[in-house]
Amino acid sequence: MPSYQLRDTATRQLIAHSLADYAAAEAALDRLDDELEHDLAANGEGAGRIRLRLDVEKVTDGTTEAVGHHVLLLGVDDHTDPLPAL
Repeated sequence: MPSYQLRDTATRQLIAHSLADYAAAEAALDRLDDELEHDLAANGEGAGRIRLRLDVEKVTDGTTEAVGHHVLLLGVDDHTDPLPAL
């Protein structure tokens, strides 16, 4: 039975493994995003400080296959566009 894992694209470091399915991988991404946002806020970091790209990989019988990519933009506040409308 396949499992899923998350890997940092830049460093190739494994972030999470043995996830039951793709939905579990997405839930792990959401938790990671929340944890990192909390850490940024606790350290007084400003908007747009971290851009993290993660691969979602499917592991079947020891073979790893990339099945998705997610980019987390951490510390970015959703606010109104500072440019005036034309």
